[in-house]
Amino acid sequence: MKTTSKFPFEILVYPFLVIAAMWIIYWGEFVAPFDLTHLGILPRTSSGLTGILFAPLLHSTNDINHLLNNSIPIFFLLMALFYFYKKTALRVIGVGWLLTGVLTWIIAKNEGSYHIGMSGIIYALIFFLFISGVLKKEKQYQAISLLIVILYGSLIWGIFPMEEKVSWEGHLGGTISGIFLAFYYFEKPTNQNTATVTSENWDKYYIDNKANSYNVNQSISDTRYNAYYEYTPTKRLEKNDS
Repeated sequence: MKTTSKFPFEILVYPFLVIAAMWIIYWGEFVAPFDLTHLGILPRTSSGLTGILFAPLLHSTNDINHLLNNSIPIFFLLMALFYFYKKTALRVIGVGWLLTGVLTWIIAKNEGSYHIGMSGIIYALIFFLFISGVLKKEKQYQAISLLIVILYGSLIWGIFPMEEKVSWEGHLGGTISGIFLAFYYFEKPTNQNTATVTSENWDKYYIDNKANSYNVNQSISDTRYNAYYEYTPTKRLEKNDS
């Protein structure tokens, strides 16, 4: 029976939902007589804490380039995150979202200005993907790290106060978050080619070997899966060829 692998639609769904939310909010502010900037991060104030949740989705209605410049990177980076790190992707984006906001709230000075935009999350994802790829030392992950450097290497200057009306504090908060998450969720490679087969889990590790039976403490080599099993049941098990 042939098995067909399903396309992982989550690598498109989550990026699309984030982009859709950003644009819907932007156009809602643009055409309606209200301004949601006050929902951004106002550093070191209790009222500014709400911005930790909402600030990434808010963009300046006076400059559509702010939204455009954030839309393309966040879509690509979220796709890469859910493709390469699907097991931890939701946790990475969730914790990164909150941690970036908290750090921005702490690092920035309260000068009466609200910090808004997705750029802090973009920095968090850039550094998470880059550091994670370096740590894993596997070609596919190193390839995405190299691509990140090529596409976004120049953004490193964004963590310094070099341009007015640009939240370098948000960029710095995202950078710290991404580096922290890369190390926190890093899993050292384990030897998945070795297992112990017992009488309880024999069916799970069933090996199609020419022999019809296996004795206690007999070592069995499965070349198809490059696996080595140590069979130590309490009694002799019989296997009939089918």
